[in-house]
Amino acid sequence: MNNMNRIFLTALRPEDAADMFSGLSDERAYRFIPDDPPVSPEALRDRYVFLSAGGRPDTNEIWLNWIIRRTADQQAVGYTQATLTGKEALIAYHIFPDFWRQGIATQAMTLTLKNIFDCHEIRIVRAFVDTRNAASIALLKTLGFNLTRTIPDADFFKGSTSHEYEFKLEHTGSR
Repeated sequence: MNNMNRIFLTALRPEDAADMFSGLSDERAYRFIPDDPPVSPEALRDRYVFLSAGGRPDTNEIWLNWIIRRTADQQAVGYTQATLTGKEALIAYHIFPDFWRQGIATQAMTLTLKNIFDCHEIRIVRAFVDTRNAASIALLKTLGFNLTRTIPDADFFKGSTSHEYEFKLEHTGSR
């Protein structure tokens, strides 16, 4: 099995909350983001009901959310997401800490980018990352994103100020 077949993406469903809860409960994954682990599988399922609606009817946003699963055993190992607005998308991902540094984020984000470029009229993809998050910065650079700006004092959470980088990838049609 080649490296790109180690994982696959499936559209997020409320039923996925049971598979996702344990991995999302690992505090290590929240160091550089203002979120906290889900409080219960039921609360996570409620969130997934909301997210799987695909967007709020009062906006022109489309929400795409995928569960990352290992091909070998279908185990959930994280998620990716994209918020589409016109010809732009904002992307994010979350890999469970037990699966860090295995190339899963690179594979998952490659599949996510392919999906949004092939199935939607997206021309620009943006990502925001805490300036302290070296792994995510390296991932975005590997994927071809360019650093466009630094946002000082972007947020304050977990007792400290977060500065952020904005990265941008322009679709050339060759992906």
